[in-house]
Amino acid sequence: MKETWDSSERWYSGCVGEKGHYYHQTVVLPSTIRLLGIKGKGSLLDLGCGQGVLARHLPEGIEYYGADQSKALIQSAKKLTRRPLTVFEVADVCDQIPTEKKDFDWACLILSLQNMENPNGAIATAGRHIKKGGKLVIVLNHPCFRIPRQSSWGIDEAAKLQYRRMNSYMSPQKIPIQTNPGKGEQSATTYSYHFPLSSYAAWLQKEGLQIVTMEEWCSDKKSEGSKARMEDRARREIPLFLALVATQVK
Repeated sequence: MKETWDSSERWYSGCVGEKGHYYHQTVVLPSTIRLLGIKGKGSLLDLGCGQGVLARHLPEGIEYYGADQSKALIQSAKKLTRRPLTVFEVADVCDQIPTEKKDFDWACLILSLQNMENPNGAIATAGRHIKKGGKLVIVLNHPCFRIPRQSSWGIDEAAKLQYRRMNSYMSPQKIPIQTNPGKGEQSATTYSYHFPLSSYAAWLQKEGLQIVTMEEWCSDKKSEGSKARMEDRARREIPLFLALVATQVK
């Protein structure tokens, strides 16, 4: 998977930029930092860190360690990030990462776990490297409502409702994603891996990570035009993201 993300780095960095895309800035990063409970000093492990957008939103007193399998994304992270106590390394976060630190206060997987073929391996890595009582936050594109090629919007004209259609949910899936479809055959292909929520719960339990809460985050955008009312209602009712919060109890 490293090669596909290496070839997608320019596209991805263009979408995310230095501060993150719209939902990074307005929903995902502020909510993640709140759930982690970051205050003052401490250490954070960012698995599947991409080009390091979370690091650039943290207080300077936080010791940050980011790992990602893509060399190109890590190079981009190093160029974009200027803060103390920051390390970026190329590593397969689903296997072993090159740090001996086993007492991180916090760990996170922000919109990265669903791009990993072996997500239980990444959860195991988090479990090995956070201290007892340490906190892990996983942010997902909501697996109940947002499965590429298996979910879509529809409109019930009679009821004047916009609804979400799901074609499958329980079956694990490997779904190819064109990162820049406008380029046609030149577009790089990455993969999204779908698993039901019960799989995530089982993987966390196996690693001694106990789910303490979960949140579902909706879009805050507003529509205009004749269908604005139904579209805004759908946004309020059908969340974009799911956040799972777990603590290490071993």
